[in-house]
Amino acid sequence: MRSRRLALAAATTLGALALTLGIGGTAQAAPRPPLTKAECWASGGIVVPINVVGSVCIWHNPDGTSDSAQITDPLGIN
Repeated sequence: MRSRRLALAAATTLGALALTLGIGGTAQAAPRPPLTKAECWASGGIVVPINVVGSVCIWHNPDGTSDSAQITDPLGIN
């Protein structure tokens, strides 16, 4: 069970990092400015935690692309 949790955490971290950096995706427009978790949810985004690093906000666009932005809330605040 613990190995599944570690594998999931690693996959989540790498996936979110790849989305944040734009690796493996299509070309993106100008990066979005950092925002809070509340602003992310209010704008239709999904908050993805990146373990110790923090969180990112991801938006799935109608054309199949994704945008992301850094969450500025301090760690430990949900």
